[in-house]
Amino acid sequence: MRQPRMHNAERSAKAVLRRVGLLIIALSLLAPGAWAAEPVKISSLETYPEAYKMKVVQVEGTVNDYRLHHFIGNNTKLEKCIQDFTVDDGTGTIRASYAALCQMGPVMLRDGDEVTIEGHYLGTLDVRVVRKR
Repeated sequence: MRQPRMHNAERSAKAVLRRVGLLIIALSLLAPGAWAAEPVKISSLETYPEAYKMKVVQVEGTVNDYRLHHFIGNNTKLEKCIQDFTVDDGTGTIRASYAALCQMGPVMLRDGDEVTIEGHYLGTLDVRVVRKR
């Protein structure tokens, strides 16, 4: 004897699994573009600023004009380190700013460091990741 309840439940479960699978595939295709930085030359940022505005980009180059600003927040009382500098990749230079909590051990830079930086492009770079090379 056939049990229609099992059959309907099985069909519903398969439909749900199919939808979840399609959702996972769609998200996996979109995620790399949404999270990965786009490697660019500084000359491209200067030539086509609107194309990169508010996007996360990656730039490689040499640190120059380094300045460290150190302060304690009024509300949180946390010690903050803001590193302002320029990066020169041979095609141009760009201003960058890297803010972090000092006690979290941020990458500390100095003039002459070879770096790869990743950040939001807003005419300058609001840096979120710094790697020394």
